[in-house]
Amino acid sequence: MTQIDSDTALAVTLVGRDGKRRYDRQSKRRLVEACLQPGVSVAGLALKAGVNANLLRRWIKLHQQRSGMAVATQVVEPMRSHASPSAFVPVVEIGCREVAEPIEQLPHVFTPTEN
Repeated sequence: MTQIDSDTALAVTLVGRDGKRRYDRQSKRRLVEACLQPGVSVAGLALKAGVNANLLRRWIKLHQQRSGMAVATQVVEPMRSHASPSAFVPVVEIGCREVAEPIEQLPHVFTPTEN
């Protein structure tokens, strides 16, 4: 295991018979808070701390839910103007032409036969 700083070091408090490790709450909290800093690689910190990145992401999600923080999403909102958003988009007709012949008389239109 590589040398890591003391802020992200995890202290194992118990190893069960099944090999499951229990970690010190304070060291878990410090690691999660280090992951919440901008520009930090969660996978990189997980690797340095010796835990699975998916487990660390689960800890981050639980921390955010418990503290009432909004979970960050990968969706980027488009730039909005100062006008209020509208559910309707205006439709503008540019040019409308009349059909020369009724559709029934056009040769390429399929009309089903009645049985």
